Amino acid sequence: MIDKFKGFFLVLLVVLLSAVFALQFGGGQAEGCAAGGSTYLARVYDQTLSKGDFEAAYSVANFGRLPEETQRSMRLPELVLDGLIDRTLLAREARRVGFDVSQEEVMSRFVNDGVILLSLGVGAPPMLPQGEIPVSFTDKEGAFNKDLAERYIQNGLRRSVGEFADAQVDEYLAVQMRELVASTVNVSEAEIWDDYVRENDNARISYVRFSPAYYIKQKPDTSEAALAAWIEDNEDRLTAEYETNKHRYTNLEKQVHARHILIKAGSYATDEQKAEAKKRAATLQKRAAKGEDLAALASKHSGDQITAKNGGDIGFLKKGTMPESFDEALFSMEVDEISEVVETSYGFHVIQVLAIREGDVPVDEARRELAEALYQADWLEARARKAAANTLASWRQSQDDDAVAQKLAAAAEQQGSKSALTPSLEETTEFGRSDTPVPGLSTSALLDAVFALPEGEAFPTRPVKLGREWLIFRLLDRQRPDEAAFTDAVRESTRDVLQTLKKKETVDLYIQQLRAKATADKALRVHALSNEDDRS
Repeated sequence: MIDKFKGFFLVLLVVLLSAVFALQFGGGQAEGCAAGGSTYLARVYDQTLSKGDFEAAYSVANFGRLPEETQRSMRLPELVLDGLIDRTLLAREARRVGFDVSQEEVMSRFVNDGVILLSLGVGAPPMLPQGEIPVSFTDKEGAFNKDLAERYIQNGLRRSVGEFADAQVDEYLAVQMRELVASTVNVSEAEIWDDYVRENDNARISYVRFSPAYYIKQKPDTSEAALAAWIEDNEDRLTAEYETNKHRYTNLEKQVHARHILIKAGSYATDEQKAEAKKRAATLQKRAAKGEDLAALASKHSGDQITAKNGGDIGFLKKGTMPESFDEALFSMEVDEISEVVETSYGFHVIQVLAIREGDVPVDEARRELAEALYQADWLEARARKAAANTLASWRQSQDDDAVAQKLAAAAEQQGSKSALTPSLEETTEFGRSDTPVPGLSTSALLDAVFALPEGEAFPTRPVKLGREWLIFRLLDRQRPDEAAFTDAVRESTRDVLQTLKKKETVDLYIQQLRAKATADKALRVHALSNEDDRS
């Protein structure tokens, strides 16, 4: 009896479509079901996606029940609209290659199985509802309830049956196209073994990082001859750097290059502490005004630890970058002038103006500034590389971690500065080929170096370059893949996982190519979603 009732409702849905609901619910409600449906959010070739299409998909996913901030932070509106676009592109391709799905087929699954299909955009987190979304239209006795299904389409999704069925036809065609693309994917035996190795090859190391920024107090040779030689050797690189940064040197509002000394006395300071800080700043101001090098004074006395390493240099500043009292003094001074003591919420400052510029900076001046920065960066990197190489040589010779740690500590003591950048001996936990063993660094080059070590070798032949840093290491432990454990069952489970991942990557790439082609054909137009489209 229930099956006959479902069959009767299916006939009503497919044959009578919207007219049935107009008769049963009345004109007012029938008009309401298409509310918001005419607003155009995207156009894909000859098909328009309306605000009503978007709202229906958003309702199927139940995203509107989440907090508004969560919806925005997870980009749920964008993922839903992208899913509609992807679905439309895939359905178009499916029809082109000969696939066909009827309204009766999709409505049969909706009625009999309680399933709605939903596409989300490429890159949607897998935990979000997508694909087959279950819906229930049964009463308390478990029997199918026609009225519940009607109300869901009419009031829950605010769609006519025709609109709902057309959308589901596109969803089913999109599924068929995804399956066709995915069917071309094969996973080779070599890929399966490589994946098994990646998952079962583990290592543990001790290591030392050498950051160029740690050596910033050690100044390079800044003579004209040294800089000129660097420019001659790096002409192409300097030209490319200038082209990339040209916008920083054209049509500028007034900027002032300055250095400063800060004697700290923040809001936490007592009146006595502030008076003492001001007195210290005044003494330093007098010394600088009489001709002492303010850069040397800043290096020794400034409480601004970041700029003190570079003689108090704070670079070129636009008005409004610094506190108001600092700005007022800075932009009223001439080149080489030294300010009186200036108070801010940070404490007391002594400021020196080094240069002023406005409008377009001459090309030669801009190139020289860039050259100086690149030259110093190269020198610092070379200094870090040399320190890493020397330490590695000593480590390889002694094979003694404690001796290396003590030597590094003694060097830091001699340099008189210990910070997070100070080279020190650290140790990782066990990691695999796809892990990140050293926090804060892109470590693909390190992984390559560790897992490429020959059997019995514990050290790399040279330091490993990671960005602008250099790293040396000693292999403490290596657990290599066990070929005996690579059974047929493991092989097949690995194959299944790889095929699933590879199929998803292939389908995602295919969709991206469809979007790129539609864009090139000028057949994809997307309107930005407004806050009103967040169905919160």
